[in-house]
Amino acid sequence: MSFDLTVHFPTERMPSPQQWQAAIADRAFPLKIDTDLDIVTSNGSLPCEYQGKSGGFECYYSVLGADELRDIGIPESAPCEIMFSTHSPREEFLSAVIAAAVLAEMTGGVLMDPQEGRTYEGAGAIAWARELERTYENPAAAPRAGSPASQSTKPWWKFW
Repeated sequence: MSFDLTVHFPTERMPSPQQWQAAIADRAFPLKIDTDLDIVTSNGSLPCEYQGKSGGFECYYSVLGADELRDIGIPESAPCEIMFSTHSPREEFLSAVIAAAVLAEMTGGVLMDPQEGRTYEGAGAIAWARELERTYENPAAAPRAGSPASQSTKPWWKFW
C-alpha cells in the first residue's frame, strides 16, 4: 500500500527543479531532489537523498479541470496538481512529505493528506513536515505499508 499526498497550486507558480531544491535548502531540510528532471514531463520516479541516504518517490503532474477541482474542493485558480506517492521506507516517506510541504508553501498552494483527511497551507505545511521528521527520527517508527499514519508501537493483537 502507498502513502499519497497532493499539492494544488496556480499553474504559473510551477517552480523549476532548481528553484524547488533551493527552497528545500533555504528551509534547512536535509533533502536533495534530482534537479535534472522536468517534473511536468517526467511523471514517475523522482530520485532523492534524505540525510545522505538514497530515497525518492513517485511524482505525477497534471492540470485538473473545473469539475474535478469542484469535486475535491480546490479553487479553480489552483488547477495544477502534483501527486506524491511512496511506500514505507523512512527516507522515501520523509522525502515525499518534505518535498510536498515545501512545494505547497513556496507556490501558495494547498497540501492534501487523504490518509488523515487534512490540508495544510503555507507555514502550516512546513510545520507539519518538521513534526513528521521529529516523529520519525527513530527509523523503527517509520510507517509500515498499509498503515502510514499509524504511530502505535503496540503489536496489532494488543488492542487494550
